Amino acid sequence: MHSRSPQSGDENGLQTLQAWLVREAPLAVFGVDRENRVNLWSSPAARVLGWEADEVLGQPAPFWCSEGDFERYLGEIEQRGRVNGRLVQWRTKAGGALESETWVWLSGTGGLVFVVTDHVRDTEMYAEVAQSRSFIERIADAADICLFAYDVTSNRLIYASNACEAMSGYSSDELVNDPHLWLSLVHPEDLALATEPIQTGSSARSEYRIRHRNGTERWVAVHLYPRFGADERVTYLEGLAMDITDRKVHQVELQRLAFTDALTQLPNRQQFEHDLRAAVEQAERRGEKLAVFLFDFDGFKYVNDTFGHQFGDATLKAIAERLRQTLLGRAKVYRMGGDEFTVIQAGIAGEEDVRDTAARCLDAFREPLPVMGELVPMGISIGAAIYPDHSRDVDTLLRYADISMYAAKEQGGHRLCLYSESGDSAIHNRLLLHNALAKAFDRGEFSLDYQPIFDVRRGVRVGAEALLRWNSPELGFVPPAVFVPFAEQWGMMQQIGAWVLETACATASRWQRLNLRMRVSVNVSLSQMVDPQFVDSVAHALRHAQLSPEQLQLEVHASLLAQYADLIGDLAAELDRLGVSVAIDDFGHGEAVLAALSAGSYDAIKLHPSLLSLAPEGERHERLMAGVVRLAHDLGMRAIAEGVERREQEMLLARTGCDEMQGFWKARPVSAEHLADWNGRMAAEEGDSV
Repeated sequence: MHSRSPQSGDENGLQTLQAWLVREAPLAVFGVDRENRVNLWSSPAARVLGWEADEVLGQPAPFWCSEGDFERYLGEIEQRGRVNGRLVQWRTKAGGALESETWVWLSGTGGLVFVVTDHVRDTEMYAEVAQSRSFIERIADAADICLFAYDVTSNRLIYASNACEAMSGYSSDELVNDPHLWLSLVHPEDLALATEPIQTGSSARSEYRIRHRNGTERWVAVHLYPRFGADERVTYLEGLAMDITDRKVHQVELQRLAFTDALTQLPNRQQFEHDLRAAVEQAERRGEKLAVFLFDFDGFKYVNDTFGHQFGDATLKAIAERLRQTLLGRAKVYRMGGDEFTVIQAGIAGEEDVRDTAARCLDAFREPLPVMGELVPMGISIGAAIYPDHSRDVDTLLRYADISMYAAKEQGGHRLCLYSESGDSAIHNRLLLHNALAKAFDRGEFSLDYQPIFDVRRGVRVGAEALLRWNSPELGFVPPAVFVPFAEQWGMMQQIGAWVLETACATASRWQRLNLRMRVSVNVSLSQMVDPQFVDSVAHALRHAQLSPEQLQLEVHASLLAQYADLIGDLAAELDRLGVSVAIDDFGHGEAVLAALSAGSYDAIKLHPSLLSLAPEGERHERLMAGVVRLAHDLGMRAIAEGVERREQEMLLARTGCDEMQGFWKARPVSAEHLADWNGRMAAEEGDSV
């Protein structure tokens, strides 16, 4: 409950109180009527301000420092009833200024009565406060922090430090004397941010734009702290403001960089995903359709491999510019990575708009691209899906466009393939495969079988190759040759490959504990090898399984070595330092890799099964095999034959000096448990615990 204010008594009581204060109070007491004429004047008032009673009584008040002070105080007191202990600056008879703590209330006749402490500026406490305030202001000015105070009752700025001028271009006096100046500088779109804390009288932090005197736009961060009166209502808002324009500009630039492809300056994958979701939401609100296109450039890989990465980068820039010019004002183009681009076209009528847009792009790329003085032919495969005709889900829509794009490539390229649920069976089959593969990992549908590898000379087991198996509830058993290429295309192979590596290492570790010291061989994909953390992931798998590095062999397909000799050579050297061996799989089939063999620390070549059946058995066949084996040995590598299916082939390998072999003739792939049991039985029969 609040105490009653002085005006709550009767008029005689007030006059008696005022007369007693004038006569007896040790503090300065004085008053004015509603016409601003002095009607009360105590002796301490004469001593503090300098005028004697006969000089001021009945005269216009001479002690106001600023024009309008009387009207401001009168309006505030009429609204609130009183002011308790506010620092007020008074003008003295000598022309100076005296800042004193002041109490004010309405007199019985409607004027104002003031009680002012005597010589506040001279007190030790005031000196300490003033010194602290001066020190804080100096620090704030040096840091370009604007300090200010806002009178909530009179709705005006009453104090602004020097730093406010640098921030706004207006001096402290201009800001204080014009009560509406500061808010007039606030950007119209940000006015609510600036005024809401003032209206509510709450502590707050906000960021908004102001217009500098020189016409430039500045960003400011404003912190407000309320000051409460005796009635628990906010009387002032004190605050500080900082110019954060440079930080905002930097943030905008960082955001632009984060959502822009550095090479082509097109929006990147992150921006595409954000824009696609926003476009779908807008289309849903408006009842419209939109199309998503995926572009893949059929000749880019050849260009990049033939002319090098610098030429490839220039080609990507030329592709981006031609797409941008072709679709300017019609659709927005994004670069997803590599030679894959996407397009969002909003507000379409239907399939005809999609086909028209695709036709424009196909026509644009019928002409070769001028790149670094060369003319580069570039085919384009386009996949597209329509919202909401094909799906209302963003991720599904993008997946349909992706599936359609690969279907366009399979149909010969440089064409559009539009997704349709009742359309081309190849698209439908690809969709079924994609959907099943996306769920296979989480549902635990993958497993590993192991095919034993034998020492040709001794006939004993020295290792086993881990073979990935997928048994799908929807599709049944799916051969690796069918699903692995798609898993690589759809970005799933890195996760699958990591699981294969960790599982195979754990299995080999269990074999060691059973005293079955067999090396495990694991195939690795390109998506694994391009990961900068690949070697670390191999080391982690070994540590986690507690497997010795020499018990792990990684296999790289020969076709990858032909294309990425430097990358794989560097990885082989790092793995060699780790103690892990690397074998080149399917050697002797497809692209030649002889020159690439010298670029890395490889431990073995695995001979493609076709080398065992190139020609009728005879002297020439045997000499060919012997030559390949000798090549491996001359390079310090083991020769491992795959696909051995007959005894005659085993004997040929023995005569030519081949080191190891695997195939149905010796053993079919089995599960890890069956292989362990089989090895145990064979070891017992042979007395061989190796």
